[in-house]
Amino acid sequence: MQHSLEIKYQIISHLKDLEEGEQSLMLKAREALDNAYAPYSGFAVAAALELTDGTVLIGTNQENASYGLCLCAEQNVLAHAGANFHDTPIRKMAITARSSLRIIDHPISPCGACRQVISEHEDRHAYPIKILLQGEKGDILIFDSIKDLLPFSFSGNDLG
Repeated sequence: MQHSLEIKYQIISHLKDLEEGEQSLMLKAREALDNAYAPYSGFAVAAALELTDGTVLIGTNQENASYGLCLCAEQNVLAHAGANFHDTPIRKMAITARSSLRIIDHPISPCGACRQVISEHEDRHAYPIKILLQGEKGDILIFDSIKDLLPFSFSGNDLG
């Protein structure tokens, strides 16, 4: 028997069309791009998240000459949230990127590993994390939960 899966998301054409809190979060992510350390790829990524208490945290990618040791922006900011605000759920996360090679005119999505880590944070707090994605310009995609980007996620429930 064949099944299908429907993913729901919004497309917003302009930053100014986002609600004020989401617009502010995306702008904080954009500002954080300057803190990325991407000397090898020239591909800077930044993530800003808002906790349910209103606290905003930022993270950026940090590359390493040994590529396997690179750290993603999403995982950096999630680790900071988990270490310092472990009892506070995450309300939303904005992710953006900039390339030294070309203008990124489409939304940049988290890698598979980051999707899994975001999913763990959702599960940990039983609270959906709204995800906002944008490149340097162009459309913004909004997902109500990381489960929309990782519908068959692995979780602690799978461990028994």
